[in-house]
Amino acid sequence: MRRLALMTAGVITLGGLAGLASTSPTHAAVRTVTHPPAVVVPDAASTAATIDVSNLPGRITDVDVVLNNVVHTWPRDLDIYLQAPGSSQVVRLMSDACGSNGTPLTGAYLTIDDEAGTTMPTNAACPTGSYQPSDYEAAGDAVPAGTTFAEKLSAFDGRGANGTWTLHASDDLGGFTGQLSGGFTLTITTDDAPGDTTITSKPGKVTKKRSATIAFTADKPNVTFQCKVDRKAWKACTSPLKVKRLAPGKHKARVRSVGESGQVEATPAVAKWRVRR
Repeated sequence: MRRLALMTAGVITLGGLAGLASTSPTHAAVRTVTHPPAVVVPDAASTAATIDVSNLPGRITDVDVVLNNVVHTWPRDLDIYLQAPGSSQVVRLMSDACGSNGTPLTGAYLTIDDEAGTTMPTNAACPTGSYQPSDYEAAGDAVPAGTTFAEKLSAFDGRGANGTWTLHASDDLGGFTGQLSGGFTLTITTDDAPGDTTITSKPGKVTKKRSATIAFTADKPNVTFQCKVDRKAWKACTSPLKVKRLAPGKHKARVRSVGESGQVEATPAVAKWRVRR
């Protein structure tokens, strides 16, 4: 499993900060979805099957695929690819693997996982088990229209998971047939934890200025920010934060990141300074 965008300027004036409620959902989510109908792969032709995913917060950190109850009389004819919602890439799950008519697939459950310990053999049988994406004879593979190939499921990391996932399946040559009798299953892991915020510029420790500009960023994409100045309430903000009409004395600004479904960073970044009279 695996896992920056600068915001536009925002202005906060002391006395104008409003409270902002926050929630605390879990940091990560795992969703398993199945396309149960059989995916029949036509002889010497192609087909596609889809799964819709919705309401899964965060960004993808891991995708695993199970090809359920696979049968084929010449497995090396099979080319099976996965495409994520909105992606122009397809990952080659298996292509020209698992042997010929001497090693037919007769109901195997093939889990495709980047972290598996082995790839599928090209000229031997593939029993039920876990395999890395496996591609042989790549030069002869036909890419689905409008897409390019990727070799690992990690190509989808950092994307949103919601939308239509597409499994493309084709048979290279005529004379042998097969299908995914139990369809296919996706297990998608996403991360919605907030990032670690870093303040990149702030006022000097002591200043005469009655205004301050504080810039910040986080170590993760797709987060938003909340700011709190002195005793005012937390409020949504963007970088750089600009504070006006500061009274003489000590001041403190806190900044924290917020995940897509509202999980807030536990330990905000802090800037402290003093305005002289």
